[in-house]
Amino acid sequence: MRISIFLVFISIQAVGFFSDIKFAFGNDLQVSLENEVAGITPGMTLLPKATGNINQPASQTTGPEKTGTHPKDEPKFNIPDDIYQRAGFISNKITPVGKVAKIFDNKLGTSGPEKVFINLGRRQGLELGDKFIAYSQEKFINHPVLDKRRNFLDILYRERKPGFGTEKFWMPQGKPMGYRTDIRGVLEVIEVGETSSAALIIKAYEDIKPDEFLMPYREMIEPSVNGQDKSIDGYVVATQQDRIIVGLTDVVYIDKGWVDGVSAGQIFEVYHIPEKVVKPWYQVRSFGLKRTPMLPDVLGEIKILNTQRHTATAVIVQSHLDMQVGHKIRIKR
Repeated sequence: MRISIFLVFISIQAVGFFSDIKFAFGNDLQVSLENEVAGITPGMTLLPKATGNINQPASQTTGPEKTGTHPKDEPKFNIPDDIYQRAGFISNKITPVGKVAKIFDNKLGTSGPEKVFINLGRRQGLELGDKFIAYSQEKFINHPVLDKRRNFLDILYRERKPGFGTEKFWMPQGKPMGYRTDIRGVLEVIEVGETSSAALIIKAYEDIKPDEFLMPYREMIEPSVNGQDKSIDGYVVATQQDRIIVGLTDVVYIDKGWVDGVSAGQIFEVYHIPEKVVKPWYQVRSFGLKRTPMLPDVLGEIKILNTQRHTATAVIVQSHLDMQVGHKIRIKR
C-alpha cells in the first residue's frame, strides 16, 4: 500500500516537472482576498472615479469632458454667393432694357470671359463700367398639382401626378404660374458707343448667346432668417435647369409669393405624405382606390432668396431625402 502511494507521488512530480505545472501544498494558499488591490507603481494613471446605482446611472466626476455635436448645434451651412445671383425667378414676361447683339468673332455662344456687343449706348444713358444681367425667358411653368378651372369634358382626362409634365393633350393643364427667368451671366461695359457698346462677360453661369435679354445688375446678398407666425402651405412647382431630383444647394421655385406673406429669409419644410393604397376588385385606373394618409415625411428645408407676386425662389439648405417638383411645403415653426 505504501509502495503504491509512493509510486503515485513520484508520477505526479514527474508530470509537473515536464509540463511546468506548479503545485502548492499545505499553508501555501493561506491568503486573504478581502479588500485586495493591485499595487500602485510609478507611472500608472488612475482611472476616473464613477458613482451611481441601478436607479441612477454612473456619472464621471473627473477626467476630460465629452465632446460631440448635437443636431441643434450643427454649424450653419454656408451658401455660395453665386447661387443668389443665378437663382432666377418665375414671373410674367418682363421688358428688357436691351439685349446681346453679337458675340466677338461671330460666335454662336460663349461662357466667357469674352467680349460681346450690346444694343445700348450713350443715347440710352450708358456709362463705362455699367453692369447688366443677361437672362432668358424660354420656358413657361404650369402648376404640377393644381389644375386650372375645369369643364364637364375634363372627366375624360387622366389624373395628373405630381412631378410629371402635361404635354399630352388629353391631360389637364396645370394652373399657369409664369415664365422661368434663367440667369445666364453678368456683363460689364468696357467701351461706350452712340447706339451700341462693347461689354465683357465677367461671370457666366450658362452659355450666353446672341439675343439674350439684359436687365440692370443688382447685387444679391444672403437674406437673414426671417420668422413668420402665419401658416403658409404650398408646393414646389419647378426646379432650376429642369432637374428631376434635387438636393443640397439646388434652387427650386414655389407657388407662394409676397401677396401670401412670403419674404426673403424664411425657412420652409419640404415634406411628403405617404398613402396606404388598397385596391378593391372593382378598381379601374384610379377609380375605386382607397387611400389612407400616413404621417408626413420631412424631406428637407429650403430658404427663400427672393419673392415675386405669386411665386418665390428658394435654395435647399437641408436635404434628408430626395425632393422633386410637386412636393408640398410648409413654413417652419
